[in-house]
Amino acid sequence: MKIKNILLILSLLLTASAAAHLNNNLDDKNLKTLHEKTFKISSGKELKVDISGGDIIVTGWDKDEVYVKILGNEKASEKMEFKFNADENIVEVIGKKESSLFNWFSSGITVKAEIKVPGRFNNKVYTSGGDIRISDITGNNNLKTSGGDLWIKNTNGELEASTSGGNINLDDNKGNLSVSTSGGDIQAKSFDGNLSASTSGGNIKLKGTNSKIDAETSGGDIYLEYWGENKGIDLSTSGGDIYIKVPADFNANVRLASSGGEVSTEIGVNNVKKISSHKLEGELNKGGSQLNAKTSGGDVVLSKL
Repeated sequence: MKIKNILLILSLLLTASAAAHLNNNLDDKNLKTLHEKTFKISSGKELKVDISGGDIIVTGWDKDEVYVKILGNEKASEKMEFKFNADENIVEVIGKKESSLFNWFSSGITVKAEIKVPGRFNNKVYTSGGDIRISDITGNNNLKTSGGDLWIKNTNGELEASTSGGNINLDDNKGNLSVSTSGGDIQAKSFDGNLSASTSGGNIKLKGTNSKIDAETSGGDIYLEYWGENKGIDLSTSGGDIYIKVPADFNANVRLASSGGEVSTEIGVNNVKKISSHKLEGELNKGGSQLNAKTSGGDVVLSKL
């Protein structure tokens, strides 16, 4: 009985926390500046941010300095502690709540970090309960949030990004990309570089070129528009449809399969090995790297871009 009561209390606290977070986000105009700092540092160095429960925005600019502005409501100024460390190689921004169960789940804290870095910079950004936005940066980026969305725009470099409870949006990204979410959708457009994308509970929409693609979802559809060299494409879903668009002259060894739906193509397939309403194997044009698409519960449709 005691365990059930504890679980009930935690559930109510989590619900209250989510509602408070939503309401506080509507009151961003009421946030005040808690900290404002500038650090001189050369391009190509590193930013590390770790803030509990806050939104983080990182933008590149044309200055050899890192500018940090921390905004928050009254409770953030009372309940959170911020530390800033910097040397010639790294700038660190750390924001933590007081270590109290009540503070963690029902504090009503709203905090946001707005950060500008040199246009060529490496970034490690973590938050336990907020969104992350990063844009206009050349460098390696490692992003993680437990309860928010990710927006990554106009970046060039290695990217590793994950969220446990939100969506991921990529726009105009060059370099190898690895993104994952446990509870949201993934959308990537205008990407140029290898891409690995996985979600347990959403759709995946991809539009790009010059990429080796590995995309997997357990509970949604996959949409792919691709042009350029075929470097290998592997798409799979357990509970949705797969729609693929490639140029008519696209070269690939193709394998399309569905356990619970149909397979269709408007592009001619040569040297067919197996064909049925549920499975198709053969070559597109001259053949080439593998194009695999597999679903357990939907259709697979291959069409011309």
